[in-house]
Formats: sequence, C-alpha cells, structure tokens
Amino acid sequence: MVAVIAILWVFNLIFIKVSGSSVQKQLSNLNHADSLQQLTILLAQSKPDTSRIKYLIKIANHYINQEEKQQEHLAKALPYLVKARNLSHQLQSPYWEFRSLMMYARLLHRKKLKVQQASTYESAISIAKKMGNKRLEASAWHAYYVNIPDTVSDYRNKTFYNRAANAHALYKEIGTSFDEKYREARLLKAMADFHLEEEKFDLAISELFEVIALDKKFKLPNLPMAYDLLSAVYERKGELSKALNCALLSVKTAQNNKEEVLNTFLNRVGSAYEAMGKARESISWYSKTLNSEDKKDPYRFITAYAITSQMIKLGEQEKALAILKKTWSEVNNPSSGHEYFIFLAFGECYSALKKYDLAKKYFNLLLEETTLKTLSNPFQTSVFFSVSEFYFAQNKYGMALQFAEKAKENQISMTLPRQIRLNEILYKIDQSTQRPAEAILHLQNFHKLRDSMLSQENLNTIERLKIEFQASQKENENEILRKKSQLQSQELNRIQLIKNATITGSAFLTIVLVLIYGRFRLKKKLHDTLVKKKADIDLAYAKLEVNVQQKNKLIEEKESLIKEVHHRVKNNLQLTMSLLNSQSYYLEDLSAIEAIRESQHRLKSIALIHQKLYQTDHVATINIQPYIIELVAYLNESLTDGKRIKFELDILNLELDIAKAVPLGLIINEAITNIFKYAFPQVTTGKIDISLKEQEPNRYKLMIKDNGIGLPADFDFEQSRTLGLTLMKGLSAQIDGVFTMENRDGVLISLLFANTHDDLLLLND
Repeated sequence: MVAVIAILWVFNLIFIKVSGSSVQKQLSNLNHADSLQQLTILLAQSKPDTSRIKYLIKIANHYINQEEKQQEHLAKALPYLVKARNLSHQLQSPYWEFRSLMMYARLLHRKKLKVQQASTYESAISIAKKMGNKRLEASAWHAYYVNIPDTVSDYRNKTFYNRAANAHALYKEIGTSFDEKYREARLLKAMADFHLEEEKFDLAISELFEVIALDKKFKLPNLPMAYDLLSAVYERKGELSKALNCALLSVKTAQNNKEEVLNTFLNRVGSAYEAMGKARESISWYSKTLNSEDKKDPYRFITAYAITSQMIKLGEQEKALAILKKTWSEVNNPSSGHEYFIFLAFGECYSALKKYDLAKKYFNLLLEETTLKTLSNPFQTSVFFSVSEFYFAQNKYGMALQFAEKAKENQISMTLPRQIRLNEILYKIDQSTQRPAEAILHLQNFHKLRDSMLSQENLNTIERLKIEFQASQKENENEILRKKSQLQSQELNRIQLIKNATITGSAFLTIVLVLIYGRFRLKKKLHDTLVKKKADIDLAYAKLEVNVQQKNKLIEEKESLIKEVHHRVKNNLQLTMSLLNSQSYYLEDLSAIEAIRESQHRLKSIALIHQKLYQTDHVATINIQPYIIELVAYLNESLTDGKRIKFELDILNLELDIAKAVPLGLIINEAITNIFKYAFPQVTTGKIDISLKEQEPNRYKLMIKDNGIGLPADFDFEQSRTLGLTLMKGLSAQIDGVFTMENRDGVLISLLFANTHDDLLLLND
C-alpha cells in the first residue's frame, strides 16, 4: 500500500497543473452561486440601515452581471435598486444614494437606455458635489465619459470633451492609486485627440508629453498609444521627422513591453513615410496590416486605400486595382462605415488608368450631400483633392479649380506630398486660365513645401531613425531567440523529470502488481463459486445498463432532431420573410406591398414559436407569456408609422403545444395589424389592452381591446369576408375556440378556448 501511495503522489505532482485550472473554475462557479444565496440570507437578517443598502446593491450587481437571460435578470435587479435608493433617502445617506444611482446607471447601460443613463450620471455627480467628495465625483464623470458615447452634437458643443476634462481635472488633483493615474492619463490623451481635431497642435503635443511622463512614472500600459497619437499630431503639424520617430517608438515600445503591436501603430509608420514621399517604405508598412490574419476586418479598407494611393504614385495602377478588388471581396462588408475609403481608392485608381467614367461613378458616391455630411473634415479634404486631380487630368480646369479650392481650405490635414501636388495643380490651372498673380503665389508655395520635405536634415533624420529601428528589431529578434532557447531547455528538463518519474512509478507498480497477483491466486479457489455468481449478476446488470443507455440515447437524439426541425423551420420562415422583403422593393402597387408586409408579420409570429421551442428544453410546448410579449414588441416596432400606441399586457404564464400556440399567435397578429390600420385614423396616440386569463379549469380567454373609433354601425363580423377576419375565425375554429368581436369603447376581440392536455402545466409567479 505504501508503494501505491507513492505512485499516486508522483503522478499527482506531474498532472496537478493540468487539472488545477478546471478545479478552480468549478470552485469559482460554486462560490458564485453560494454568494447570492448568502447575500439573500444576510439581506433577510439585516436591519433597515446602511448594511441593508449594501446587500441590496450587491444582489442587484449580481443580476446585472449575468450574461444569459439578460433582460430577465435586469428585471430582477431593478426592485433591489429601487429599495436601495428609497432606504438611502429615509436614512439621509447621500453616499449610499450615490452608490445606488451609479449601479442604476449600469443597469440602464445594459438596457441601452442612453438618455436615462446620462440623466442618472448627472444626478450622481450633483450628489457627489454636495458631499464635497471629489473622488466620487471623478468616478462619476469618468463613467459618464466612458459609457455614454459622443454624438455629432456632443462633439460640436464640446459636452463630450467637457466630461473628459472634468474627470481629468479631478483625478489630477486627488489621484494617488495606479487606477486613478491610469484614468488621468487616458482622459488627458482623449483631450489631446480632441485638440488635434481642433488643430490646436501645440496644446495637443503638450498634453501628450504629460501623458507620456505619467505612463513612464507609473508604468501605465498607455505608452505606445500616446506615441502613436503624438505621431499623428506632428504629421498634421508638418514636423515629419518627429512624426516618424514617434510612430517607430510606438511599435518599439509595444514590443519591449510585450504588448500587442496594433495595426494602428503599423499604419502610423506607413503614414509617416507617406507624408515624407517615401512610397516604397510606406507600402511595406501598410502591407503588414493589409496582410493580417483577419481578412474580414473592415479596417483593411483604410489600409488598402493607403497602399493603392502610393502605388499610383509609382505608376503601378493595375497592381493597385487588383489589390482593391481582392480586398473588397475578402472583407465583403459594404456597410461597415469604412467603405468610403475603398470608394475613394477605386476612384483614384480608375482616374490614373484614364477610365474616367468608372472613376466618376465612385466620386459621385462620395460627393452626395448625405454622404459628405457623415465624413470627417480630413477625409472630405482628401475627396476634394482627388476629384480636383480627376478633372485636371481631363483638362476641365473650371471643375478642377472648384474642388482644389475646397481642398485648400483644410490642406493642413493632408500629407505633405498631397499639399505639394495641390499647389502644383493650382499653379497649372492659374497658368491655363491667365491668372499670373495667383500662379506665382501657388508656385512659391509649391517650392516651399517641396524644399521642406526634401531638406537634408529631414533626409538624414529619416535614415538615422530607419537604421536605429532596424537595429532595435534585430536586438528584439535575438532576445526572442534567447528566450526560446531557455524555454526549450526548461521543456527538456521537464520531459526528463516526467520520464524518470514514469520509470520509477512503473517499477513500483510492477512490484505491487506481483504481490497482489500472488495473493489473488491464493484466494482464487475459495472464491470461484462466488465470482461466477457475481459475474452472472454483473453481466445481467451490464445488459440492463446498456439497454437503459440506448433508450436514453434514443430519447436525446429524438429531442435533438425535434429541436433541429424547429430551428430549420424558423430559419426557413426567416428566409421566406427576407425573400418577401426583397420582392417588395420591386413592387409599385401599394396594396401588393401591404399584403407582403402582412404576410411577413404572419410568418414572424410563426417563426417566433419555433425559435422559442428551439431555445427551450421543452420541445413539445411553449410558454405563451414571453412569446406574446415579444410578438407585441415586434409588431409595435414594425407597424408604429409615427403613432404612439401604448400596450397594456396581462398575460398568464401558460404552456401551450404548437398546435394551439401558432393559431393564437396568428390571431393576435391579425388583430393588432387591423387595429393599427383602422382604429386610429385621425389620431397619433392610442391604447391596446391584451389579456390572457383562466376562466375556469383548463379554459382560457384571450381579449384584445383598443380605444379607437370602433366598428361601423352596420358591421357584422360573422358576415365579413375580409382576409384578416376570415383568418381569425378560421384559426379560432381550428383550436375549437369561440371567437367574438364587438364595440366596447373601441373594438373588443375575444377568444375562448380549452387547453386540456394532461402534460401542460399552469405556471404561477
């Protein structure tokens, strides 16, 4: 037995690391479940003081953090937060009211209710100010900045910038911890980015040097990104050697710190070389991003544009066009927001190939007023420049001058080579249109810009930076090789240790097996009869176990097949809806289009049934309450057409089989569709009540009521032959239901039906 214990101990040492992570994960899951149960107990035992508020917030936090069934868990979290805030008011505790509001803001963030979330942050900030607690105020401003994305109006009126500036000022004043200094640096970098767009270059540079000092002092992970943004500022300012130096530093720093070398850093080096007129070097760096593993990344459109613009300078238009077509097909995402870059690239490429009709098609896409409004100022300038070259190449000097003047308004956002080319175009246009004064001015600008790019100091600096970076890369490669060698040596030692342990364990195991076998032989004769009987029992048990396993496997396969059927039915219905949607684009008859839309709604009501059946463990029945809620939400969104219709739902938790659920869903669909079409012709507001209640055991009543104009006085629904009513009456008969329609302060539709299956359970909250 000692030998056996020794063997187990040796193998435990060898394999403990393999199993450790799995065990820790299981323990973590258990602790997670236990923590909620423990918090619930502590909450029940607590007195109405700040301890109770703390437990309420912790329980709410638990539900907010759940990824599965997110909406259900968020609904569970809300009552705890309401209780926490009410108790904070009663106890007159501003600190816990602040904590409750911040947690409520997180809940609104998960629900994507940005307006309410912003208002909640402002309330929390107001409380922190009244308390005089700058640390709480800073955290609220930071959360407000991070979690509420900037809109165009926010950006223009600087409210987005002010959030960052307020948080930064507070963290700069009170920040002491690593996290606070990290936030201070990130916020200051965001402010510098904003000042870059405002063309306040010196202020942006000053702020970024402060960010770099913070990163170095506190060893923050921001350093490569700070160098990257500093490179962009220097490039816009026209200090190209500094731009290249900072771009190379971003790559080098990321490598030295063992951080990911982002595509942004690589593209920034390419951009710096492009600004210096170094097309080959620029293409080399851009290609590292274009040839990355993720071929579907829409960011590759930007890189493809950058590469092709450099290839055009080198006269490689055909090769550039091939790259554009390949990238377009690989990414295959024409609505990513980055597609405008590749449109501009196609326009420039076809223009260089003198295929002006094709080029004009792409330029026109970019010059549409709705498109121009969405483009940034620097990109608009690039578009105007390319279009001016397009018209200049065709000797259409009037149009070329028009777009060249637009590009000149913001030429500082262009690379230096493009600024040089722009002044050259303007000079030649001035010559052709007999404007000697303007021609001399543009010629002077042309020579001034070209001389600054080709200055010996810049050329020497570029060459020095290139050599230094290559030497640094060599050193990094050598360091990687040394570390690989060390790792290989450690791996060999580990393998040898495992080998020795295995040999020792095998020897011990052999000895133990010999001893056990000897004892077994001595007792074998005495136990033959018992062993035989036991073998018979084991055989019978094994057969029984095999039968049970086969049965369970068949059941599982059947359930899986049923789920797959529901999944495929749902997908086929979605496909049919998409086909109908596509067909509607080619129709001009409004009634035909309306008929297709109504058919789509009917298909959606059926598709939701199959989706719910696929997503639940019950393959034969569906809980009708969440299905009706989701169907009503879909119809409200699809049919609203500017009307504000309020829904009041009172739906019983009820399990129905698909034979009843599908007709019920179609009846609801038809009723709501008719209400939107006919109930509120002259008003934009209204109310629809939908209820499903048990009238008596196993008999249920569905009622759908609106407060609209009601039925005409001479209307008889039993004699009506409209498609909607015919469907509702037919579907009611299909489930043996009693269907009625009457005027009652609007229209009231009722359906009484039975649900007598023994296996359906009524669920009570």
